[in-house]
Amino acid sequence: MDEKGENMSYEILPGATIGIIGEGITSRYLAQAAHNMGYQVAAYSSTAESVVFKDADYRFLGEKDNDDEIESFAALSDMITYTSAWLPTQITNQLTNQVVPQGTTILDITDDHALAKAFYESESLNILPYETGSSLDEIAQAGTKLGYPIIVKPVFKHKHIDDQVILRGDWDLGLVAPLIDGGTLLVEPWLENTQSFVMTAVRGSHDETTLYPLRQVETPEPGLTRAWTVGDVSDEIVTEIKKVTEKLGQALNYIGAYDVTFLVSENGTLYLRNTIPGLSKTTVLYDVSVNIGVTMQHLRAVTGQRLSEVVFEAAAIYMPISDKEEFKLYRHWQIQPHWQVSIYHSPTLLPQIGHVLAAGSSSEQLLNQLHVAGVWQFND
Repeated sequence: MDEKGENMSYEILPGATIGIIGEGITSRYLAQAAHNMGYQVAAYSSTAESVVFKDADYRFLGEKDNDDEIESFAALSDMITYTSAWLPTQITNQLTNQVVPQGTTILDITDDHALAKAFYESESLNILPYETGSSLDEIAQAGTKLGYPIIVKPVFKHKHIDDQVILRGDWDLGLVAPLIDGGTLLVEPWLENTQSFVMTAVRGSHDETTLYPLRQVETPEPGLTRAWTVGDVSDEIVTEIKKVTEKLGQALNYIGAYDVTFLVSENGTLYLRNTIPGLSKTTVLYDVSVNIGVTMQHLRAVTGQRLSEVVFEAAAIYMPISDKEEFKLYRHWQIQPHWQVSIYHSPTLLPQIGHVLAAGSSSEQLLNQLHVAGVWQFND
């Protein structure tokens, strides 16, 4: 295996200790799947209440600049995998020379919009035009060049999603002032009436890639994303999405699960948005949609197993639950046989407290049923 744990055949057999780095609910699902497959689990998190600790055999809490914990975690782990796209620098530095099948190349572009854009351009992929700037004058020049409306956000993706503003004209430039801190800002056109899609793929250590059914996503509120499988997208767009998704996995020499996000404009133009390594929370949608979930497929990839063929079985929808939906949800406790309800009981995952999965013959039918249920708000 090379210095970043990439591009060589390997096998991690049951009985070994898998190190999991992650904060989200999918890190716990991965720990549970690892136990089911016969592995020990070491977990590393910067949060004492992290959900992954609930299913870990060994727990390492890395507070602030505590390098000892990450070093001990790495020494105990026979293999390390991460479920989150953004890791602190002290963690990525420590991953060098460890067995990390996913590698760290993808992390180099995960947190930097400008670096990611340059990489996508080098691969001749279609992205939104963009400009960078660090002052109000430079943002104004970018707005004139790109045309309003524009969205302005920090170049580093780990900044909170609230740290971005939409400018509909130069009269809105004052909104950018709180973001001016000496760092670089990214400026892109803001397209109205777009649709967001995600393709999840798992690339194995034997250079095989499995693709999951395309899903549409929307975020009605920060921290709350809903998703559903889609079947009404043109074959031309789906074919291009599949081609781009596979190309990126190969170009990044990545092993394991990853998401590629796309934007389709009102006139039907397809744009690549981001490549996100690890297990995003909406991928649990496929637990009721296909024959093998993303968590288990990812575990097969990073332990050196051959990947299972993904077989589509049903349309499915994923709906997040927050405090305001909880009471309404329980009204349906006895009358919704096709709903699978998960409640997290973890303050670290707020504002989301759980999710609902539902499977059926079509996503349109499922969305209509959820509309009628009255638990969630939908934009008509």
